[in-house]
Amino acid sequence: MEVSKMPKDDRDILEVLQFELDFVNSGGYGRSVRTPQKPTAVFRESPSCLNFGDPNNTHPCRDCLLMEFVPPSARAKGLPCHQIPMGPRGETIDKLLDRDDQTALEQALRNWLETRVSRIEESRAQVVKLPQALSPAQRETEYRPRVLVVDDDESVLTLLNQLLEEAGYETTTAWGGREAVQILRQSAFDLVLLDDYLPDLTSEEVLRQLRRLTDSTLAIVMQSGALPDELAVRYARLGVRFFTDKHEPERIVELVRDSLSRCSLLAANC
Repeated sequence: MEVSKMPKDDRDILEVLQFELDFVNSGGYGRSVRTPQKPTAVFRESPSCLNFGDPNNTHPCRDCLLMEFVPPSARAKGLPCHQIPMGPRGETIDKLLDRDDQTALEQALRNWLETRVSRIEESRAQVVKLPQALSPAQRETEYRPRVLVVDDDESVLTLLNQLLEEAGYETTTAWGGREAVQILRQSAFDLVLLDDYLPDLTSEEVLRQLRRLTDSTLAIVMQSGALPDELAVRYARLGVRFFTDKHEPERIVELVRDSLSRCSLLAANC
């Protein structure tokens, strides 16, 4: 099968996932009678890989957009994209490869890609209208909770900034953890939306610095492609209790409102 490379610069996660889905559907990874020797190195041998066609593998895996779906405990492994949970049972690509069932591997990968593509497309097409959103006049006279949004994806920052502003919040955005910490040293916020995967600082390190800079009543919502149960275990020790999927913006806005309300009512325990 003849395929074209994917540009290495200015990538968008939706474009990468859609490219992968098209690649799978066109038989990009499948062994066949005519090509029995064909390897099944999912993601690594796809034209979407940053190192595709590069024998020196000059691009580290941390630069790959798929890293946001890799559990933190697996991000240091040699091929972290093979540790992405593919379904409700949490089977990774490595586990599926161990089963030596090409049909099951391709179906699991296809299902995962279709689900992710659908979620992101729906989230970007949503026009959120919350019943409790403030009118322009109210925004000028009523207190507007301050929210800091931290992510390394400009499209996510732009979308959440717009939705939160429309919902009545005063919003500031930060690209990455270092910028977030710098902003927090200068200003106070009611709530921080922090992406689970950041390229410059780990989310755990950002949280530790946030706790040094702010009191314990600051509400922190983690946004991630990982499962909520996994996040709860990882961040419980840092006092994080509110979680949401980063590709569900309507849910994020609702959770911001709910978590701020809970922190107001239960400040001693928040």
